Amino acid sequence: MTTLTITASLLSGCGEGPKAEPLVIGEVAEWPVASVPRISVGADTLDLAHELAGVSSARRLAGRLVVANSGAFELRIYDSTGKYLTTVGQKGEGPGEFRGTLFLFPAQGDSLYVLDSGNLRYSVHDASGKYVRMLDRGTDALVRPTWLYRRTIVESNVPGQAPRWAVAVLERLPDAQPGAPVRRARFDNSGLLWVTDSVSSNRWTVWADSARAVARVTLPPGLALLEAGTDFVLGVEHDAVGREIVRAYDLTRSAPLVFPPPAAEPFPLPGNPAAEARVKSHLRNLVVAQEVHYGEHGHYTAAADSLVIKADSDIEVLILEADGRHWAVVLYERTSKTTCGISIGFPPPPGWLDGVIVCGR
Repeated sequence: MTTLTITASLLSGCGEGPKAEPLVIGEVAEWPVASVPRISVGADTLDLAHELAGVSSARRLAGRLVVANSGAFELRIYDSTGKYLTTVGQKGEGPGEFRGTLFLFPAQGDSLYVLDSGNLRYSVHDASGKYVRMLDRGTDALVRPTWLYRRTIVESNVPGQAPRWAVAVLERLPDAQPGAPVRRARFDNSGLLWVTDSVSSNRWTVWADSARAVARVTLPPGLALLEAGTDFVLGVEHDAVGREIVRAYDLTRSAPLVFPPPAAEPFPLPGNPAAEARVKSHLRNLVVAQEVHYGEHGHYTAAADSLVIKADSDIEVLILEADGRHWAVVLYERTSKTTCGISIGFPPPPGWLDGVIVCGR
């Protein structure tokens, strides 16, 4: 068991500023993750034809594993043991075809939403991965499933929905020190909120409501979390030569929750239009600066200080990724807590579109 003490900023009344008060969580269980994967597909299989390229999402569904293999514009389907079953989709613009980075989200029953960021549309697939139909209104058919809030990237299982207590958790967590990594949060399949201050450490705190952390989980080093189930965690790793492997590990939850988390509900994310406009302006300038750097050096940079255009002192520039062809960044305006981000070429957080600015507070 671990005891956590977090200093939280709580609003004590209308018109008053934030006051720091200690939030004592008490004893928090450790939920162990197995050291050996339950399922492993990709580079460590004998069939080279089944190597993965550009895995952007994966989900376990109705006893099967569905992997979004975006580099080949397809869905790979495996059984519950990781045995390859079939491939669905190919590059194209027709029904059931894909043309960009793919993201998977649960739909009603044993079906799946697939967001195709190239064709700018959602499609519905059944438990076997088979194409069923297209949703109307393109990418506006569903609210973005990944949003920004107070320097945090939050991934929701249900697009546009989350319990209000989860927003309260994010508000009451202490502000990160300048230069710290972007905080990550995601909902698991039980509706609990997992939060980490560092994906490199892969140490997550699991929250059941705004005043109750229920567990800490340490994921295997290098595992990029894609789904957290009742008794498993699913993610993608890389081997020594950079090949992708999708793996599921057993997760042991020490005890059932006394009070189940409330059902998800739609909620409006508060915004600050003036602050958003200012941060968006800085983002557009940053895009220009990165292109200048690319023209001079042949690659994008992860070092904001090396760019010819600088952000104002109260705006923190947090470059998530940068290499020869891609980059992604989050900007955080400390006064208003406004957070905006953009991804250029790089596979964006689920639901983001290449080159489109996303903002939240």
